Amino acid sequence: MLKLVLPAEPGPRQAVIERIKKHPMPDGAWQCNRCGCRTSLTAENGVMTKNGRKQGGTVIDKDVCASCWKNGIDSPMRPKLIAKT
Repeated sequence: MLKLVLPAEPGPRQAVIERIKKHPMPDGAWQCNRCGCRTSLTAENGVMTKNGRKQGGTVIDKDVCASCWKNGIDSPMRPKLIAKT
């Protein structure tokens, strides 16, 4: 016999995430679809400083959600561009 399980009530953390996602965003702002964070991160390896400027380095992760990245999740924040027809 198949029984349907009703979705559980969101916990306090999930309730805050859903509330943040519902806030209106400024035009052109990025927001993580997973956690609602608006902070992006670019991680580079092998960067050196010369005359006060950074040089070299290999980009490891570009424009990912900083909050998800700290938790080991790769969540890209670049908005999906939709072609106007």
